[in-house]
Amino acid sequence: MLGGLDQLFSVIGGSAGAAALYLTVRPHRPAAAPAAGGDPATLDALASTVAAVWRPEQRHRRLLNPHPLPTAWTTIGPPIADHWSNIRSDGDPTPLDLDGCLDLHHPDALHRVLTDERLRGRVVVLGEPGAGKTALLLREALRLLQAREPGGRVPVLLRLSTWNPDEQNLEQWIASQLVGEYACHAPVSTDRLLPLLDGLDEIPAPRRARALQAISNTFDSDHPLVLTSRSNEYLDSLAALPGIAMAAAVVLELTDVPADVAREYLQRATGRADWAQVFDRDAAAHGGRLAAALTEPLWIDLARTTYADPDQPDNQPAELLGLPDTDTVHTYLLDRLIVTAYPDPPEPSPAGQVWRRADAARYLRHLADHMQRQNTQDFAWWELARTVPLRARLAQTVAAALAFGLAAGLAFGLTIGPLFGLVVGLAFGLAFGFQFWRSTWRLAPSRSQVRWRRSDQSVVYRLGFVFVWGLVCGLAGMVAVVLGGVLAVGLTGVLEVGLTFGLTVGLAVGLTSGLAFGLGNEFTTVLDRSDADLLSTDPLGLLRNDRRRTLVTALAVGIAFVLAVGVTVVLAVGLMFELVGLLVSGPAVGLAFALATNSWGVFQCARLWWCGRHALPWPLMTFLADAHRRGLLRQAGGVYQLRHALLRDRLTSQAHSGPAIPATRTADASSHAYGGEPLDIDSSNTA
Repeated sequence: MLGGLDQLFSVIGGSAGAAALYLTVRPHRPAAAPAAGGDPATLDALASTVAAVWRPEQRHRRLLNPHPLPTAWTTIGPPIADHWSNIRSDGDPTPLDLDGCLDLHHPDALHRVLTDERLRGRVVVLGEPGAGKTALLLREALRLLQAREPGGRVPVLLRLSTWNPDEQNLEQWIASQLVGEYACHAPVSTDRLLPLLDGLDEIPAPRRARALQAISNTFDSDHPLVLTSRSNEYLDSLAALPGIAMAAAVVLELTDVPADVAREYLQRATGRADWAQVFDRDAAAHGGRLAAALTEPLWIDLARTTYADPDQPDNQPAELLGLPDTDTVHTYLLDRLIVTAYPDPPEPSPAGQVWRRADAARYLRHLADHMQRQNTQDFAWWELARTVPLRARLAQTVAAALAFGLAAGLAFGLTIGPLFGLVVGLAFGLAFGFQFWRSTWRLAPSRSQVRWRRSDQSVVYRLGFVFVWGLVCGLAGMVAVVLGGVLAVGLTGVLEVGLTFGLTVGLAVGLTSGLAFGLGNEFTTVLDRSDADLLSTDPLGLLRNDRRRTLVTALAVGIAFVLAVGVTVVLAVGLMFELVGLLVSGPAVGLAFALATNSWGVFQCARLWWCGRHALPWPLMTFLADAHRRGLLRQAGGVYQLRHALLRDRLTSQAHSGPAIPATRTADASSHAYGGEPLDIDSSNTA
């Protein structure tokens, strides 16, 4: 009787220990605290980081290569803007004419508006899709950083699409963005920042008006800031706030770029004199139809990209004259972007990979479809698991739980007995499966680095805290054992042996689990990396950091598991365990747990699913980095975006209508009409 009771108590105690181990080793992700200060050294470091993040992106997007992309704007007055007496720093109600054009002859036109002493430094930039709002803001952020004095306000470019005003106020969100986008963990007051807020229109419509009101009210009227939005979305937000405008802010609306400015830019940017002939023929024979299609920076930029090589006979801008209308020109330029980026025969990337055009187009269409379904312009690698169908995700969870439970059960089964191993393996498997399923829904990579750091707390204090935590877990395990005994043999049986055995098993399992993981957690702080890597907030940097954290977590949990099982068995049962089985199953448990509790592990499972269906390449991050280099993607902090939302929409439509990319056309294309339905990529002669 007592032998069976001991077996039962051992099973219950081991299960309690498994739960205690799960609770102690699950990663803790502290929330970002609101910023509350900012010394000059911190501000200068933040300014350097902002410049380091966005200067390469400006180069990748060729915003200054060889000249600034032309952009024009006009001034909007009340009631869309505030009263001029509030906008002007001197309180004069006289309107100001701030119309301008950023072109070859006026590269700092917008900067002069933002730094105009007659204004209070608050500017709203409106425009239609493709008008160049984000590119303009990125370029101005670097221009403001260049003009910044040491210790002065730091211009920070922030994407409003990441803000939910129902969950965070504006200052809390800015503090979290400084940590996530710029790796700034030191407290910085918003008074010491110059916020450049991009994309009010990307906030969901029900929250947009509240967000606009919060932006207007959070900062003083003399606090400079810049806000961008699509025109209609901004006007709808104002309509939801009757009688309210953006306080003290001048409103500029981006307008069409004059045809002569676009022509001069394309001539200089591509080194092709035939652009002048194309515009002249367009004006004489087509009433300026092509010029009307190339009046926004996006389309001018795509025309520059498409016809950058004047030595190719099949790469002539005159072919655009044969397209019937503005929409067709836009569709054609979007479709030609992949043809231009991935030539045939293919050119290897700097890393040595060769991407065939058909494959690259398929991968990009899949990413665009994912973004469209999520109603976002961002592709975050850690969210790829959300794209896996529910049934496949459930199957992955079950398989992972079985593998994890088998590893844990094997360790206990070899040391104590099959029944004990079965129940403990089941407990571990259920806990692991729950965590894995939870991770596929909302796990994000840790922004903190795994590195050596000296603690202000003494080793005695830290180990004392770990001991107390282990004692609490042990008491919980003991209570579980006692309650299990009451249910199994009644109160008399528990009083006879249960209290003694429960105290031994429960305290041993809980205490050794807590102590072992506490030591393992201390070990994770020993891994060192260079200071430059600490500022890595790009997608590849986040992936490397999370992979590193996964491996360190696997090592720490593996050590904790081996110590917990070994010490528990020796102290509580008095048996010499099977060392080989424990050493094999311990690392397996640690690795499985680390994969389920870090984004990198869940990402691997999602990547395995989509690569098996040939929807994405196995070296996915290498492909994304190369697509970014080729100009198809842009980088915004830790996520990738397609070059423009219109490109995302175009690729999505192709994903549902079938693979298609336009064939390369001949120079004499004026007699052809491109109806927006590109030819099948595999049948196109693009050599």
